[in-house]
Amino acid sequence: MYRRDISSTLRILGVLLGAFVFYHIWTQPPTTPVPTPASLPATNIDATPNFPPALVEPAPPLDIPRTRLIEFGEAPSPSHQKLRDTLDRNEYAEAESALRARSKKQIGTPRDKAYVAALWNNLGVQQEKNGGIEVSVKAFKQAVALAPRNPTALLNLTQAYWGLRHPSLTLQFLEGVTQVVPDDPFPHLALAELLIDKGRHMDAVPHLKRARARIHRDSNLTALLEKLEGKIAKTALRARQAKTLVPTTKPAKQTPVQELLPPQAESSTPSSMEHAEPAPVAEQLPPVDPANDASLPVPAPAETTP
Repeated sequence: MYRRDISSTLRILGVLLGAFVFYHIWTQPPTTPVPTPASLPATNIDATPNFPPALVEPAPPLDIPRTRLIEFGEAPSPSHQKLRDTLDRNEYAEAESALRARSKKQIGTPRDKAYVAALWNNLGVQQEKNGGIEVSVKAFKQAVALAPRNPTALLNLTQAYWGLRHPSLTLQFLEGVTQVVPDDPFPHLALAELLIDKGRHMDAVPHLKRARARIHRDSNLTALLEKLEGKIAKTALRARQAKTLVPTTKPAKQTPVQELLPPQAESSTPSSMEHAEPAPVAEQLPPVDPANDASLPVPAPAETTP
């Protein structure tokens, strides 16, 4: 009996099977080992960051005016660094006491003043978040006293004055702030509001326009801007309505009283009475007396009045 040789067929099937396996191994993506926690770089959780913790704290509520922090930079001395560490540990009472204990001789150089001003300002920020602007305004005043042209300190003090309706929020103060921080809308709004309260509506219009052009820097002030613009619009409307009620033509000139009186010739003066017409006959007759009518002579054809 004849047997067919199938070895060539088996070799072909073996090659196809090998190609199939090789194809699946080649196309499968390489697997990367998952790093274990031991392989991750170690981090020192207790290390002091390069920025104060206040920078990563949540923003204050919207009913509290905006506050800003001043970057410290490198501490001028170890004592300054100690004050900063106290503030970073949220020991605000101790930090305030230490700042007040420093004499003017200890902050004589400009670098010392700038650093201590940043400490006072950032202390005020934290005090505002915890106790309100009634507590923080004193710290902001100290910061501005040391750095009177620092934009951040000036804005924080302006917001505190505005929130408290402090008597120090004067036109002169706000005009100075707008010169130091001309691109911030808040000082312009505060100045416009104060001018409106004093009745100087037209003087407030330029500051409202400047605030409108810069409102994108702080959209939280949009409501205040629209409120002040509404006051200006109402004042302008009342002025237009009052103008329409005033007559456009000039009133007629009043005739003098002397011209309204009758001429002197018509007045009953003694000289005019001489040429006056005689009174009617009825007025010349004596009073009527029925008892004596028979004895009285009847006047000749006289015209009597009924």
